[in-house]
Amino acid sequence: MMNLKHMSEVSIQHRILAYIVLLAGHFFYAYNFVIIDYVRPFIVDSYDSITLAHTAQFYTWQSVGALLGAIVAAKIAGKRGLIFVALLNGAATLVNIALTDYMTWSIARLVIGFSLGAYATIAFTVMTGMFPSSIRGKMTAFLSSMFSVALIFMGGYAAYLSSIDAPWQGLMVAGGLPPIIIAGLMALFIPSEKRYIAFGAENIEKTETGEEKKGSWGEMFSVNYRRFTICCLLLAGLNFYGYQFFSGFVTTYLKEVRMFDAATVGLIFSIASFGNLVGGWVWGAISDKWGRKVNAFGFILAGVMSAAFFVAPSNVEIMGLNLLAILGLLYNFGLSSSLIWGGYFIELFPSHLRGYGAALFHGGRIIGMWAPMVLVFIQSQTSLETAMWGSPIVWFVAAFVWLSLPETVKHGVFAKNKSDQLATEK
Repeated sequence: MMNLKHMSEVSIQHRILAYIVLLAGHFFYAYNFVIIDYVRPFIVDSYDSITLAHTAQFYTWQSVGALLGAIVAAKIAGKRGLIFVALLNGAATLVNIALTDYMTWSIARLVIGFSLGAYATIAFTVMTGMFPSSIRGKMTAFLSSMFSVALIFMGGYAAYLSSIDAPWQGLMVAGGLPPIIIAGLMALFIPSEKRYIAFGAENIEKTETGEEKKGSWGEMFSVNYRRFTICCLLLAGLNFYGYQFFSGFVTTYLKEVRMFDAATVGLIFSIASFGNLVGGWVWGAISDKWGRKVNAFGFILAGVMSAAFFVAPSNVEIMGLNLLAILGLLYNFGLSSSLIWGGYFIELFPSHLRGYGAALFHGGRIIGMWAPMVLVFIQSQTSLETAMWGSPIVWFVAAFVWLSLPETVKHGVFAKNKSDQLATEK
C-alpha cells in the first residue's frame, strides 16, 4: 500500500487555491439549486402547461434527486466523485434550458438535484479534511455563504435582464457552462484522498485485517449514533421547511401580494441576501470561539425577522433602503448561522463516518422535500401570506432541536456535561 502523507504537508498556498476552486463550485451548486425558486413566477407566465403547483413539485423532484445524490456520495466522497458531479451539474442545467413542459422539467430537476446533493456532500467532506478544526467553522461558513453570493448575483442579474427586456432564461444560461470549467480546475488543484490523510482522519479505526474501517448507513442508525443522526435529519428537514415557507416563495409574495415590479423584487432580493453573506463570516467565527450550538440563536432571530417582514408596510424606506429589504437582510443574517452545518454534522461522528455525516444535510430532504407542496396546499385553502407564516414557527422549533444536539467544540459555551464530551470524542 502506498504510504500516505498528511494533509498538513500540502502547502497552505495549495490548499487555499483548492479552497477557492471549491468556493467557485459551491457558488454554482447554490445558484443552480435556488434558481427554481427565483424563476418560479416566470415559468408559470411562460408555459401554459405549467402551474404554480407544478413549480412546487419541481422543487420536490429536485429534492428527491439531492437525497439520492447525498446517499450515493457518502460512499464515493473524494476527488473523482467531486469532478463527476460538477460536470453533471453543468451539463444537466444546459439541457434544462431547452425544456418547456412539466414532465421533462421534472426529470431535469431530478438529475440536477442528484448532482447538487452529491456535490455538497463530497465538497464538505473534502473541505473539512483540508483544514484543522480550529478554523473549520469559518471555512465551512464561508463556503456555505456562496449561497448568498449566488443569490446576490442572481438578484442583480435578474434586475439587469429585466431592464434590457432580456428573457428570464438568461438566468439559467449563467449556471450551465461554469461548472464544467470548474470541474477541470478541480482535477488540477484538489488534493487527492489517495495521496493525503485528511485532518480528522488520523486515528481512523482499522478492521482486523488492518484495512480502514468503512462506514455504513446501518451504523449511522446504531444505538451509539441514532439520536444524533435523527436529530440532524430533523434539523435539516426543518431548515428546508423554513426556507421554502419564506425564501422559496418570497419573490412570488413580493410580486403578487406586495405588487412590486420585477426590478424592485430583484433589488429587495439582492439586498436581503447580503445578510447571509455577512452572517456567514460572523457566525463562523462565533462557532469557532464559543461553540457550534451558540449559532442556534440565529434561528430565533430569523423567526422574529420573518414575522416582522409580513406586518411591515411596503412603502417605508430607511436610509434609502426599503424596510422589507432591511428585514430580509436581518432574517438572512440569522439564518446564516446554519452555514456551519457542513462541518458540524461531520464532527458529530467518528472519522470513518465523515461522508455519512456530511450527507445528513441533504438527507433531511426526506422531511423537507414536501415543503413547497404543503405551502401551496395551505395557500389554496387560505392565502400565500397565511401559508408563509409557517416560517417563523419552523425556525423556533428548529432552534430547540439544534440545542438538543451535543457540542463538538470542547471549549464551547454548551460543552458542560459528560455526554457532550463523549459525543465529540467517539
